[in-house]
Amino acid sequence: MLSHQDVVPIEKGTEDDWTYPAFSGHNDGEFIWGRGAMDMKNHLICVMEAVETLLEEGFEPERDVYLCFGHDEEVVAGAESGAKSIVQLLKSRGIHLDCVIDEGGAILPVNIKGIFNGYMAGIGIAEKGYADFEISLESKGGHSSQPPKHSGLGQMAKVIADLENHQFKAKAMPFVTELFDTVGRKTSYPARLLMCNIKGLTPLVREIMKQIPPAACLVRTTTGVTMASGSPAANVLPQKTSIVVNFRAMPGTTTQDIEAHIHKVVRNKNIIVKNLKSKEASKFSPTDSRAYKAIESLTSANHPDAAVAPFLVMGGTDACYYEEICENVYRFSPFIADTKLLLCTHATNERLPVKAVGEAVVFFKRYIRTLAGE
Repeated sequence: MLSHQDVVPIEKGTEDDWTYPAFSGHNDGEFIWGRGAMDMKNHLICVMEAVETLLEEGFEPERDVYLCFGHDEEVVAGAESGAKSIVQLLKSRGIHLDCVIDEGGAILPVNIKGIFNGYMAGIGIAEKGYADFEISLESKGGHSSQPPKHSGLGQMAKVIADLENHQFKAKAMPFVTELFDTVGRKTSYPARLLMCNIKGLTPLVREIMKQIPPAACLVRTTTGVTMASGSPAANVLPQKTSIVVNFRAMPGTTTQDIEAHIHKVVRNKNIIVKNLKSKEASKFSPTDSRAYKAIESLTSANHPDAAVAPFLVMGGTDACYYEEICENVYRFSPFIADTKLLLCTHATNERLPVKAVGEAVVFFKRYIRTLAGE
């Protein structure tokens, strides 16, 4: 049972924008307000409450249940990860876990008129990799009154264009078909006919998904140019121009593959490429394991109209480190959260519906009883 205890900071200058103080954990009867309410004090507290309640009820598991709570998950690709240390400790003791459940998916209310009206619950069976690359160019510099045809920034603009115009090749992995098929069974005709027979339309679906950013990230490694720097003054030509590009890698694409891709698609061969930090993509966990079926059945029992489907987690979690000691690694938080609330995660007025807490505690209790045995 995984969770992380840390939260992201409050952006300076936004403290007074909160309805209630950001670290108050204020409960107004409808919501619990505060940083971490959605990521992921909710999951953490509900796991602990479930365990304490089971102990009060006299439950004695037939197999061990480990509570693994990291302290630095929000430090992306951190060199000294708490989760890594936990895994190495368990590994040194010869412990191989049957299954892992961490944050990742959630239960979303969806209403598409005439097609689908219910909940969509995503079980993360893998997560994308992360890599920040700095790409630099050196140039002569000098006074801006005598500029060359292309300054360092002008040359770098072409580098950016090369990267954005030559995206990674898209590929619809098996989970995409399973995702469409599972959701399709809950839709009305003719959407059901199309989605449940998506396998034969994979090339077309892939091309359509490539054009929609929230869908494109499910079928290819993404390229995001996020930072740029040039000279320190407006009247000075830059001697060094650099950009930072964030890549989110599909499982099967390594950091080394990303670096090779940069050198391949950028026409300017004078670029200097540096890997600032990175974390490899995870493997895929099976959808026919006892643990996956438990998450699926418990969610369906509580929400009969929910489409429970596998998906690929875009962000990073501590779960990826557990692959060394576990084959069944899943990312799922049993909280109903609409889009409006999800957008508050890591933002001002992050909050959790109070009614979601009790449902999550019940889920975790049943999950432990199912997999730890009685």
